[in-house]
Amino acid sequence: MEDEIVRVSSASYAKYKELLIERDEVTKDAFQAEHEYFRVFGELIVDIFRQKVESIRLKKSIEYCRRFKNRGEKVNLKEMQIYLQKEIDEYQKKLDQMAQDYEETKKSEKVSKMEMMEIKRIYRRMVKKIHPDINPLTIRDENLFALWNRLVIAYNCNDLKELKELEVLIEMALEGLDGEGGEVDIPDIEEKIAEIEAEIEMIKSKEPYLYRGLLQDPILMEEKKEELRQELKEYKDYCEELQKTLDELIV
Repeated sequence: MEDEIVRVSSASYAKYKELLIERDEVTKDAFQAEHEYFRVFGELIVDIFRQKVESIRLKKSIEYCRRFKNRGEKVNLKEMQIYLQKEIDEYQKKLDQMAQDYEETKKSEKVSKMEMMEIKRIYRRMVKKIHPDINPLTIRDENLFALWNRLVIAYNCNDLKELKELEVLIEMALEGLDGEGGEVDIPDIEEKIAEIEAEIEMIKSKEPYLYRGLLQDPILMEEKKEELRQELKEYKDYCEELQKTLDELIV
């Protein structure tokens, strides 16, 4: 079952091709919007979450102190700190990761051993066909060279789904360059078309794709910043109130 792709004339394949291209475009738009959104608002988002973590720490400190006070016992501050560290460990990890993500443009994803083997198999098959050092057409043909670049990126990102679809597009591009003129039929292509159409609509209807409208409007962007600043102030004020309560309990 090395290849299930066969050459046939298929009107559906033209639609499938266009949908793949459109899906690539909206996915790219969503990806760029997410990164731009975090670039613009990331500092405030991280600061808000930092205050959330602090409020959790203070609330748990108050609960801890009240338990001892209700029993008429004295609070051991060292033991309380050990307890708090365990209680907010997960929150702190999430905060650290969020702060790291703010500084980075990409983050790696773990894949299973089976997926990694399939990724390598597809990549090796395609490398033999369109690697610039193997096939000179890759350098001469703009479309094929673009597909090669996408293949390398998908491989480096361990994107198995993208690699599978790139394999179809590469086969199609090579057929066109060979002058054979046949189209490619995909098993259950109508189902795949419906799946891609649904995926495109889902991407367009949700964040981060919807961030695009916000990021294109300076007024909306400033309103969003003000909204986040207000949320940050509210958390800071809340933490100050909690700190006062905690100070009274400790005294």
